[in-house]
Amino acid sequence: MNTKATLGKRLDPIRRLAQNREDDAARRFAESQATLARHEAQLQEMERYMNEYGGGRPGTSLMPSLLANREAFLRQLAEALRWQAGAVQEARSKLDQARDLWLNKHRDTDVLEALIDRSDKSEQQLRERRLQRELDEFAQRRPPSAMAG
Repeated sequence: MNTKATLGKRLDPIRRLAQNREDDAARRFAESQATLARHEAQLQEMERYMNEYGGGRPGTSLMPSLLANREAFLRQLAEALRWQAGAVQEARSKLDQARDLWLNKHRDTDVLEALIDRSDKSEQQLRERRLQRELDEFAQRRPPSAMAG
């Protein structure tokens, strides 16, 4: 029996490393999806609040100082909305990067798996041919009387 490790066995550490890298990339992708979802939910909540609070015009009975405070608050809220929209865009960009990284790592793992599978099949075929050749040689070496009886 051949004690040399097959190529598939020798590549096991590389396969595990590739799988770990793919798993890490998948984890980062999932985290990016969750971050984007949080930022989008915050933006929607802020927009809802802006529509509720700033949608109606105040009555004329408000004192000028309260009216000025309300307008200042609405400006701050609008600025917060712009900032949050930027955070959403940044989160989308990071999500795209994380998706690309995960897809690349997934392809790397698939290519390595295919290489190992082809190698294993090739080595299995080689073993089968070798065994068949040994059986053929053994059959040819048997004395004719042993084959008859």
